[in-house]
Amino acid sequence: MIKKKNKIKRFSGRRHAWIIIYGVILLLAYIYIAGEFGLLQHWRLRQTKISLEKKIVQLRLQQDSLQTAIERLKADSSYMAKIAREKYNMGLPDEEIIRIINDKQ
Repeated sequence: MIKKKNKIKRFSGRRHAWIIIYGVILLLAYIYIAGEFGLLQHWRLRQTKISLEKKIVQLRLQQDSLQTAIERLKADSSYMAKIAREKYNMGLPDEEIIRIINDKQ
């Protein structure tokens, strides 16, 4: 009977050791995957970086088109007159401006 108790104690000690080992492994896996510097955070940051890079490209294209418009406004007075007439409803002193209202319902 004494031998059985020793086996039970030894088995119980090994069992606790394995539980601790598995717990540590699970903790490390959680930290690796979902921790502050884990794979999920890395994936989110990568997605944010990709979207910001796309936004940068879009803004650079917009900046280039605006720069072209500025240069054209400085150099071409007829283009400036066209923009003033179309966008701001301006005209020459002897011109009459007619506004057309579209009722889309």
